[in-house]
Amino acid sequence: MTLTYIDFFCGAGGSSAGAERVPGVKAALAANHWDKAIASHSANFPDADHFLGDLHDADVAKFPAADLFWASPECPKWSTARGVKRDFDKQPDLFGETLPDAATDRSRALMWDVPRYLEAMACRGKPVLAGVVENVIDVRAWDLWTRWVQDIRDLGYATRLIALNSMHARPAVTPVAPQSRDRLYLAYWRRELGRTPDWDKWLRPKAWCTTCEEWVRAVQAFKRPGADMGRYRQQYAYRCPHVTCRNQIVEPPVVPAASIIDWSLPGQRVGGRAKPLADKTLARIQAGLRRYATPDGTPPFLVPLRSDRNRSLLAGRDPLATVVADGGNHGLTTTAPPPLLVPTEGRDGKSATAAIEPLRTQTARNETGLAWLPFIAELRGGSSDARPVLDALATVTASGNHHGLALPTGGPVDWSALLTPYYGTGAARPSPSPSAR
Repeated sequence: MTLTYIDFFCGAGGSSAGAERVPGVKAALAANHWDKAIASHSANFPDADHFLGDLHDADVAKFPAADLFWASPECPKWSTARGVKRDFDKQPDLFGETLPDAATDRSRALMWDVPRYLEAMACRGKPVLAGVVENVIDVRAWDLWTRWVQDIRDLGYATRLIALNSMHARPAVTPVAPQSRDRLYLAYWRRELGRTPDWDKWLRPKAWCTTCEEWVRAVQAFKRPGADMGRYRQQYAYRCPHVTCRNQIVEPPVVPAASIIDWSLPGQRVGGRAKPLADKTLARIQAGLRRYATPDGTPPFLVPLRSDRNRSLLAGRDPLATVVADGGNHGLTTTAPPPLLVPTEGRDGKSATAAIEPLRTQTARNETGLAWLPFIAELRGGSSDARPVLDALATVTASGNHHGLALPTGGPVDWSALLTPYYGTGAARPSPSPSAR
């Protein structure tokens, strides 16, 4: 069975790539107003038909019918990330409150192209079976939001509003995204189909509950009663579904940015640049080092490897518990200074994050730098085997080949955390796998 889809505001083809990873799904049409986007999409999907032009002016009734419909209307005019005070959730008052400019108003009107196409296909007797509208979460505050959703429902669709951070999406056939990107999704499907998608299968990520000591299917919980949209951690969290732990907050595992960085690309020493970095960029690097590469960051800790009742972790500064004869009942866990992802744009309020965390939202601009500390490996015998590059070199002998500069590898790295059993049986396993009881 083949299902066709149409992709409005297609960009270079990210949404199309995801759709076509599902067996039997093929593009009927991809549309965008930007020639470079259509050129990129055409190169990535040469068998798809393409429309180049303003969708708001297009006669969508002449577009091909499709079973599925994905739309990502332009988002900058909705987003507060532009540093402009939003106005799309305000009604003009009797005293002449300033309305959005014509370009902004036209951009936001693109949301109406979704029900317009749905209505056109319904009038042709070939209604779209299901679809998704994706946008920034700020669009939920639009003063016409309720009317817009109702227009879709009036065409015979049931709807589901979804707040999802991309790092928590668990696709069946594509890699997990190592990027933190909060988005709004409005999913809809024909009521006449007689069934509702199993949303829990896709929207309840696995997470480890430290109280229940098991992997659970986490439940999304908004902090403010009645809320249905927001950003992860700021407006909502994930909780354990069990009442025995009082629905403790849990953290679904994520893939770090370090897993997709090409470490083989040559870097440039911060202090050796012909054009010095901006003061704000240097300040962000310094703040990142203070947070992640000093004792103010993650301290060493001791992991008990024995099988008695006391299995709690000990800080590296705490005294050891009883040491058995073979000395093998404690493991020391330390963290090396991780590489830093440093914002390089001029906006205030940005800070460096560790590469062991997911990337922040990426745009088409080149605005994230990578900073990391290599180390010196000493290639001879003796008690010293490595030292930071900030330290002085050890003695250099005549041959000059007893030091190596160590950088992260250029090959793929498995960044899955491991769970190590406390008892004598069992083996370590990746953290996303089910826990053995």
